[in-house]
Amino acid sequence: MFIRLLPLLGVSLLALPVLELFASIWLADEIGWWLAFWLFASALVGLGILKSWRATTAWALLDSVRAGELPLGRLFWVARTLVAALLFIFPGPISDVIGLMLILPWPGGKTIRFGQGSAPTTPDDIYEGEFTRVDESARPLPHEARK
Repeated sequence: MFIRLLPLLGVSLLALPVLELFASIWLADEIGWWLAFWLFASALVGLGILKSWRATTAWALLDSVRAGELPLGRLFWVARTLVAALLFIFPGPISDVIGLMLILPWPGGKTIRFGQGSAPTTPDDIYEGEFTRVDESARPLPHEARK
């Protein structure tokens, strides 16, 4: 199914710069030089997101793995944040709106739990304890014989 969508994805990636150009020209007629400020500010926002994305993502995923779970929502959030940052850097109002929609909070996804987690479970017929083996046929040690 994904292979059938590849041509559509290619056409939309080629059409995006043309749509951005037309939208920028129309928006420049409406708001004037403020469009240049908007594009510069959105590029700075995208660079800021990209700069903080690496450390934040690494720590968030590391904490999840240490807890013995891998939330799919967090993985999806990582991908959304990266794509949103790149869309903010790409000049144009359409990519900025798409990037803003991607960076807004969405409801979380499923969580995959693996490993033992924080509390390992033991079957009911296993009892934990310590034991020592006593060999009664052995001779006592010299310091034990003096008692």
